[in-house]
Amino acid sequence: MTIEISGSGLSIEKLMKIARHNEEIQLHPDALTRIKACRMMLENKIKAHEIMYGVNTGIGEFSEVVLNDDQV
Repeated sequence: MTIEISGSGLSIEKLMKIARHNEEIQLHPDALTRIKACRMMLENKIKAHEIMYGVNTGIGEFSEVVLNDDQV
């Protein structure tokens, strides 16, 4: 049985089936639309050189290290 990923309603049981039993998954079309919109927003912020933790900075003790365009 294919488990649909919609952005809500993912139970622990379903997650276990996916992680431990290789259950097939499929993205709900609305979830894919939201992912694409988020990706576009993220790319626009990167092009504008907006600093975003963990995207174009290091993580943890390196959070104040800003990565250059080639490293992102």
